[in-house]
Amino acid sequence: MPHLSMVRNLLAAVLAVAACTPTTATPDSGSPPDGGTTGCPVAFTHRAVSSASTVSVIGEWNGFDRTAQPLQPSTPPGTWAGTFQVPPGAWAYRFLENGADVADSAPHLVRYVDGTATPALRVADCRRPSLAVVPDTLAATRPSAGAGQFAITLAVTAADAVQGTLRSSADTGAPRALSAAELALSGDLHTATIALSGLSDGKYTLSVQATLAGTSGDALLLPFWVEAEHFTFKDSPLYMALIDRFRDGDPSNDQPGPASPAGGFRGGDLQGLQQSIREGYFDDLHVKAIWVSPWQQQPEGAFPAADGVHTVSGYHGYWPIRARQVDPRFGGNQALLAMVAEAHRHGIRIVMDLAINQVHQEHEYFKDPAKKDWFRPATGKTSGPGCLCGSSNECGWDNARQYCLFTSYLPDINWTNNDAADQFVEDALWWMQTFDLDGIRMDAVKHVEPAAVTNLSSAVRDRLGLAGTEYYLFGESFTGDVGLINSYIGPQALDGQLDFPLFFAVPEPVFARDDNGLQLVKAQTNQSLADFAAATMVTFVGNQDLSRFITKADPANRDLQNNTWSNTPGAPVGQLPYDRLLLAMTHLMTTPGVPLIYYGDEYGEFGGADPDNRHLLNREPSLWAEQRAQLTRMKALLSARAGLRGLRRGPLVDLWCNTEPWGQGQGNLYAYARPDPDPRQSAVVVLNLTGNTWTNVVVNFPSSLQWTTGTIAEALSHTTHLFSNSTVTLDVPAHGAVVLHLE
Repeated sequence: MPHLSMVRNLLAAVLAVAACTPTTATPDSGSPPDGGTTGCPVAFTHRAVSSASTVSVIGEWNGFDRTAQPLQPSTPPGTWAGTFQVPPGAWAYRFLENGADVADSAPHLVRYVDGTATPALRVADCRRPSLAVVPDTLAATRPSAGAGQFAITLAVTAADAVQGTLRSSADTGAPRALSAAELALSGDLHTATIALSGLSDGKYTLSVQATLAGTSGDALLLPFWVEAEHFTFKDSPLYMALIDRFRDGDPSNDQPGPASPAGGFRGGDLQGLQQSIREGYFDDLHVKAIWVSPWQQQPEGAFPAADGVHTVSGYHGYWPIRARQVDPRFGGNQALLAMVAEAHRHGIRIVMDLAINQVHQEHEYFKDPAKKDWFRPATGKTSGPGCLCGSSNECGWDNARQYCLFTSYLPDINWTNNDAADQFVEDALWWMQTFDLDGIRMDAVKHVEPAAVTNLSSAVRDRLGLAGTEYYLFGESFTGDVGLINSYIGPQALDGQLDFPLFFAVPEPVFARDDNGLQLVKAQTNQSLADFAAATMVTFVGNQDLSRFITKADPANRDLQNNTWSNTPGAPVGQLPYDRLLLAMTHLMTTPGVPLIYYGDEYGEFGGADPDNRHLLNREPSLWAEQRAQLTRMKALLSARAGLRGLRRGPLVDLWCNTEPWGQGQGNLYAYARPDPDPRQSAVVVLNLTGNTWTNVVVNFPSSLQWTTGTIAEALSHTTHLFSNSTVTLDVPAHGAVVLHLE
């Protein structure tokens, strides 16, 4: 397939796709800024789809002139190249092969031209000084606590000075200037070297800027972490915290509002989340990543719920009315800064939840007449743009997903408008940079054009990922359509999405109800790994849109799981629902992916459908006996995952699954391994779906584990077993599991 290689000339104009998005939208026309004709050299390289005798590049910058910019044959054979003057800004482009249009298959940026998604590039202003990272010069080490080191070399273009600052995320104060010993500009003014040492553990942001005769270029941002082990998001469960229902840290900002009780604000805020982080609640759970519900300012009033009877407020955060303001009921901007700083002091990443499909009708952009084309307002139609999702066969949640409205008071963002797209991407980057965030969960991804995800994902990586820091970008597409989910995943798109196909197949049918067996679990887990092989998927048993798992697992309450406002489920009856939840969580925490903990599932919170699945978090002092015991068992499971690298990063190796009759998916005993190059970091897991202890289970360890003779430890019960000949015999508890590792 064709592709574009944007050559960054270290001493000439730098083409940085999506890295320097202007705060004001680029005009849709091909006219250069201010009507001038000056441009910057941009090198294009194109590999033709098939044999071609002529190849050209055409673009918005000259009205898609089909003759002005022919490419020349280059190496390797089949490659065409050329350098042309392109004005600064964002421009759509295409290639011509023998006169036929060919689009780049994997662009960093997409613009709409006459309603058609078209690959685009962003050209920096070569008249201004600039900086770029020299490849393979980044070096970061941490030999011991307090001795972190960071070094990098930057290419300098058209500058006579370079300045830099360093800010620790744990410190909300002003950044400090780099000293002459830390930042040095070469005598020929072509490179700058940065060398930092004596750094404590935590996250830092380098900001470096070049100047020429007092004129400054754009700041180059280089966020990086100093930590004992390089972190990947697979290393931690992802804890989903719904701000308003997690903890009330500052009662002075409580504003209940006029909504129906279950649909109104309950007082939770960012101060409460910060307090729990500071007190070590997440440390005890070995959680190093928190997905926080949207915090943008919400409307003051209440609005009709889906049933048309009750009313709901914006306590959940998905109805933004301000682009860059934290809701005062959540604590305001300063509370967010303080919470993130506290999290980073504990080595915890913060992932923001971003509504990319809709805003509320009170949003400042929607109320601006100049921005009316940025949205698809409700029209009252039953089909076509502006219809309500699910209102007719022609306006379904899937077949009209990119233009239907969730409800009449939530205008749909029109990502085909380039001005709107530029602004919403800039707003997201502002949140990421201003508050030093670590990732984005994109809400309702299947309801937006793929270009929205491409532009936003590429912008985050290109602006913030230059120092190798991982920013986790994942989405929510509420569907079992594997192809649709995958269409939003890739190098210029999301890292992964919520794994709904696996969710639909496994947690409730197998672990909550025993309608199916562990052969189904084995098959569906492996199918998911095959379907999403290149992705880092979020696996889950529940989230903010779903009835609580423990209610599904409770025979006394599961028939009430879909109730919302009345006749809602009560507390679980007996021990069985807790055991089922722990077994489901054990499978989740010991198989590949980023496993999700929806707040409260760590101790067994119950509830029906939204909003009954969003109770206030029951904090430890008020947990009843079963919940307290469940929390203790979860801590043991999460401790095992944190302590065994194989459980976090190793491949899934099936050992065996029996074929005992057990519903439609046979099997009630399943063993698998998660190997690691270090045998002491590997693990073997055995799940027991039955209601009885399975005694004298023989587990043979594959030779790849290098487990031959010694002592095996069981991480959940803290027991040990002697073994020899790569074999151990042990008991597996009812509706339970064993997690084995070398002592």
